[in-house]
Amino acid sequence: MSPLAELQQAFCDALLSPEVPAESLLNELVDDGLALQRFNVYRNNFIVLNGDALADMYPVIKRLIGEEAFRALASAYVRLHPPQERALLLYGAQFPPFLESIPELSGLPYLSAVARIEYAWTESYHAEDSAVLSEQQVSTVPTEALGSCQLLPHPTLHLIHSDYPVHAIWQANQADDCNQVISLDQGESHVVILRPDIDVEVREVSRGAFHFLKRLQLGESIDRAYEAASQQDNSFDPGSFLTEHLFDGTFYKIKPSA
Repeated sequence: MSPLAELQQAFCDALLSPEVPAESLLNELVDDGLALQRFNVYRNNFIVLNGDALADMYPVIKRLIGEEAFRALASAYVRLHPPQERALLLYGAQFPPFLESIPELSGLPYLSAVARIEYAWTESYHAEDSAVLSEQQVSTVPTEALGSCQLLPHPTLHLIHSDYPVHAIWQANQADDCNQVISLDQGESHVVILRPDIDVEVREVSRGAFHFLKRLQLGESIDRAYEAASQQDNSFDPGSFLTEHLFDGTFYKIKPSA
């Protein structure tokens, strides 16, 4: 490693540490007697600005735990997972599992899943535009061959499951003035996030529909996806589901079997 690369690495390491930087590093900076003060300003800006990006990504999490707690978590996260890209549009991918690793948050077991909804929302929002399935595409497939086709969910679609009512929690915290109380006894939640057009949609679906979409997303045929979904939810009716969602942007392509 070149001396310049070593200096840059030392500088980056010091930014991520709360400790006073090594004297050898400070000696490489402009010697005007203010090297430590200027470095601390730079480090503070680095932590705060990246923490701001994280707060923009996870406004519901910030509301659920409070501004002060969120700032403390954000600072710790930035030090552990500094940005790897110049743009911060998708910064924070590891924040959901990071929340699970914090012992003090064990009393909020739904928090990580809510964070995954927020991150999926942003991913869908910034994803490339994609066409949606049309009636003309489906009309080219013989009716008797439909079950063996691959029905591909929209590329922006994300599936999130939790044992807790995370969709209701996320929904209740979209407005700053909402004080709705969500009981964790409401049970599990199956959430679909996608952007078929301009707006990102966040939907709650049945267990069967969730597993049906999951199998289709893996590339399985409609028949095989239904078999898997019915094992999870024997009340699932693919006909009703497809009548409602086949052309609403949930899917973008149908592929006949080879």
